[in-house]
Amino acid sequence: MIDKSLLNRRFIRLQAVQLLYAFYVCKRANRAWALDQIRDDFIPDFFADPHADKDQLAQEAQQAADLFKSSLATLETAPPDLAHASRQVNASVSRALASYKNELAKDRNRLVQGLATARATMNQACVRIWQLLVEWRHIAIQQAERPKLAHPDSMTASACLADSCLLQRLQQDSTLASLVQQEAAGWEAHMPLVKSWYNQFVKKDPTVQAYLAGPSSLAQEQQLLEFLVEDIIFSKKAIQEFFSGLVLNWDAQKRLVKKLVHQGLVHAEQNSEKSPRFEMIGMADQWEVAQGFYTDLIHRTLQKEEELEALIAQKSANWTVERIMLLDKTILKLALCEMVYFPAIPVKVSINEYIEIAKTYGVLRSSQFVNGLLDAVAATLHQGGITDRA
Repeated sequence: MIDKSLLNRRFIRLQAVQLLYAFYVCKRANRAWALDQIRDDFIPDFFADPHADKDQLAQEAQQAADLFKSSLATLETAPPDLAHASRQVNASVSRALASYKNELAKDRNRLVQGLATARATMNQACVRIWQLLVEWRHIAIQQAERPKLAHPDSMTASACLADSCLLQRLQQDSTLASLVQQEAAGWEAHMPLVKSWYNQFVKKDPTVQAYLAGPSSLAQEQQLLEFLVEDIIFSKKAIQEFFSGLVLNWDAQKRLVKKLVHQGLVHAEQNSEKSPRFEMIGMADQWEVAQGFYTDLIHRTLQKEEELEALIAQKSANWTVERIMLLDKTILKLALCEMVYFPAIPVKVSINEYIEIAKTYGVLRSSQFVNGLLDAVAATLHQGGITDRA
């Protein structure tokens, strides 16, 4: 079974902060893009006959932009009032709003599906890492078969990996082969990198050489595989940069991925040699609970966004909401949503969790600002000044 402490609410909160922050960034970009569309609609056509009235076009462009901005505030509740606008202004605002709403819907869907997407990418990363070990064994076999062309020290590493019973078990396992196909986690397109990593990090590593100094044993093979995962795959900058390019939020997810990789290898080691059978570690029930918490938190935060904005404005002395950094505001909204609308979670727990996130991902004084505002809300909650927590 997976270590449940890894797939906990801290991990879910961090995913929620990162994904909601990305949603807000896209929302701002979509708004700017829509305004650009409106400006483009009123660029004078100097080849028109008669010539366009530049002043009138400028006035209509400003009117259309103002109507678009005012319509965003009531986008979900009422259609824009375009009765007094010209036909061109009406058409421009309608097109911009339609484009904005379409992009917003796609971004909202990506946000809601964000944890499921993270789960899929983490599964793929696990399979890719297991297969990387298999590919390194392939390379080791090829190099071990060419002793005259290889350096004596590198031959030791190659011979060890080539003769590894555990790696052979992985290589011959049909379930892992199926997972590689299912998750599109093969290395065919990256073999030069795989060979480079092997030559640079594996066969020349003094620790690998030390593992091979004594007689081979199952315990020694287990230690070697653990070293390859822990100290090479998850430690070497070049390999980590590769996975960062493949997996969104890799820095936040790699700890859980590493745990799953180790548990998968332990599972494979425990199977008999006569009946090798590799499996993904079962965690469906934990993911179901995690998805439920993530979905409730995201939906409630978006649903109560106006109330949360007002609460932040009320408690942020000497700061307007617009001046608060977007990441800090995102952290605050999720934290306040928990504190006010999730009574089963102790307020102190929510405060501590989001302060830690602010320390890790915010700027220098983010955690102090977040801490101060959340403490102020907690005091109001304690005094009964906020009644939604029931």
